[in-house]
Amino acid sequence: MSATRDQWRTAIACGDRDAVVLRGYDLQELVGRVSFAEAFLLLATGELPPPGHARVLDAMMVSVLDHGIVPSSIVTRYLASAGTPLQAAVAGGVMAFGDTYGGACEQLGEQVARHVPEVRAGRESLEQAAQAIVGHFRGSGRKVPGYGHALHPDGDPRVPRLYAIADRDGVRGEHSALAFEVEAELARSKGKRLPMNQDGALAALGLDMGLDWRLLRALAFMPRSAGLAVHAVEEMTREAGWRHIPDENITYDGPPRRPLGRA
Repeated sequence: MSATRDQWRTAIACGDRDAVVLRGYDLQELVGRVSFAEAFLLLATGELPPPGHARVLDAMMVSVLDHGIVPSSIVTRYLASAGTPLQAAVAGGVMAFGDTYGGACEQLGEQVARHVPEVRAGRESLEQAAQAIVGHFRGSGRKVPGYGHALHPDGDPRVPRLYAIADRDGVRGEHSALAFEVEAELARSKGKRLPMNQDGALAALGLDMGLDWRLLRALAFMPRSAGLAVHAVEEMTREAGWRHIPDENITYDGPPRRPLGRA
């Protein structure tokens, strides 16, 4: 059999009867000495981060912790109302994070990560890279993810707060520079400002901290899973159970009742 079928390999962690090792560090030594944010960045990047990175990531996770009754919490609460175990109810809510809801940071991050090396090497200017990113999404008939917010047309208030923390801790970098240039390009091409939203900030700052763009969606569902757990328990303890849509709120528009026509 090939090695890929009967063997596993990982550079992330290992454990035996004596210890668990994360990226070369004994887990027992990490406990109580590093924060969760530091430990996650260690797993994700392979090295313990500068202190400022962990503070920014912690702020980012708090900013995503819970948004009330939204698609992910609705799924979690439906499952919890049916008697589903806590972990399954939370898992269902996490699975609600798709390309339309919860995927914007990854979609933008992939493009920003692709163009920053071109800017760094001098093969593109920031403006050219931003034009290419905008063109990529518009060329397929999509809005540019990470910009604009229905509830905050004048700007997502979480973005300046996150960047104030990032600037204080020296985290803002090349990816944020390009992400803000995309905002400028949108303003130039649309004739009106379309400010970066929280998803855009998660993408740019996550990349500035060295995260692979494929991990960016986790910045949304990791912290939200904590909020979903609390939603599940609230549903279990405060509501009557078996949540469903009342019949009067459902419109049937199929064929009218008809006879089977068989003996």
